[in-house]
Amino acid sequence: MSRRLLTILVVALAVALVCVLGASTAMVLGPSLGGLLGAPAATVTPTKTFVPTFTATPSVQASATFTPEPTSTPEPTTPPVPPTPTEPPTPTVGPPTSTPAPRPPAATATPKPPQPTNTPQPAYEYELVQQPQKIQCDPGTCVPAISGDVRDAQGNPVDRYAVTIRLESQTFGVAWCAVGDESKMLQPGQFKFESPDGQRFGVYSLTVVRSQGDPTPLSQTYEIKGVSRDSNHWGIVFQRKQ
Repeated sequence: MSRRLLTILVVALAVALVCVLGASTAMVLGPSLGGLLGAPAATVTPTKTFVPTFTATPSVQASATFTPEPTSTPEPTTPPVPPTPTEPPTPTVGPPTSTPAPRPPAATATPKPPQPTNTPQPAYEYELVQQPQKIQCDPGTCVPAISGDVRDAQGNPVDRYAVTIRLESQTFGVAWCAVGDESKMLQPGQFKFESPDGQRFGVYSLTVVRSQGDPTPLSQTYEIKGVSRDSNHWGIVFQRKQ
């Protein structure tokens, strides 16, 4: 029996005992008290007190712990015996075979040089149509000079500064003259080179170009024999092609 149930039972018995004692006292003392007070004594009917019925609490019994039966361990099986490897038959060595000697490589043919290609000539716009004429002069009175004209396709002088004549000589190197240069007192289409110190030009060449700043050739270069100390060349004519 648990302690809690036992406590409840004791309290219930104590309450019942107090009730019984109270009723008995009232029955004994009731008539006396009534006579003393001058009132009729009342008859007290005792009240029945029901004692609570004690219900026993079933005790829980621990169940037995289930112990699993041991499982049987399988007996180890015998491992399979690996098969014995079969050795391959020993090859029979035959007679040695003869290896053919390598042939020498064939001679490589020497490639032929490429055929030279003809370099196209530029399409020049002007050509020399008149060679220079030689003028004799007395020593000391004649300044060696080279002069001429540049004409269009119809034979008329070209405009001032339309083209430039490039001169290269053995004596003075490279010189330039724009046609119709007013600073040299030239007419349209005219050009002129003068010796600065009286020496002859020697062998020289003339080429028509666009300008001194843009020396693109507009004609082929013409080589002309030199001018002596006592002569000069004049009457050279370049003309534009048709």
